[in-house]
Amino acid sequence: MKAHRKALDDQFDDLGDNRVVRQIAVNILRLPEIAGDVQRGIKASRNEPHMVAGFYPIQTEVDCLFILKALNAIQCRCALPVVAGKNLFFKEWDLEETLKDGPYGTREPDPHKANVTPDIILVPLLAFDVRGNRLGYGGGFYDRTLESYRRGGHKFTAIGLAYDGQLRNDIPVGDNDQPLDIIVTEQKVYRP
Repeated sequence: MKAHRKALDDQFDDLGDNRVVRQIAVNILRLPEIAGDVQRGIKASRNEPHMVAGFYPIQTEVDCLFILKALNAIQCRCALPVVAGKNLFFKEWDLEETLKDGPYGTREPDPHKANVTPDIILVPLLAFDVRGNRLGYGGGFYDRTLESYRRGGHKFTAIGLAYDGQLRNDIPVGDNDQPLDIIVTEQKVYRP
């Protein structure tokens, strides 16, 4: 799946611009989970902007930083993950703060900042199916975090970012795998 995603990414790079990522960003901005409250400039339940956790893209992942900039432009607060052992935490990031090297080639905000609990979590993936299952890198970081939030009653929306060509119908699903609520590609929004 890594090789397949790289081939898709190479194909889009041959276009010479970031039209595909821009279209994914447009599709995210149109989601009712984003657009409804943000158009009024508030998160209705807490009277403050959405906290959106993204990720620092590695290898050929969708350029989430571009998408975070678009969300920040409509007054969303942004966060990035910080890995601590086998755990994943989110720290607010103002898009200007210098990031530190993290594991696996990622970049992270200052790990000493307070943790935040996002309303929206943008999730990287290697492949996905129409039921919201995703294939990640096998570390279980996002699965453990999503499961912990759900078990704790935290209300959030988990959105996978992918190229439409990453859609598969043979995603293996284990007992600890957590489904996504939505997958957004350049062509479509999948709602399991």
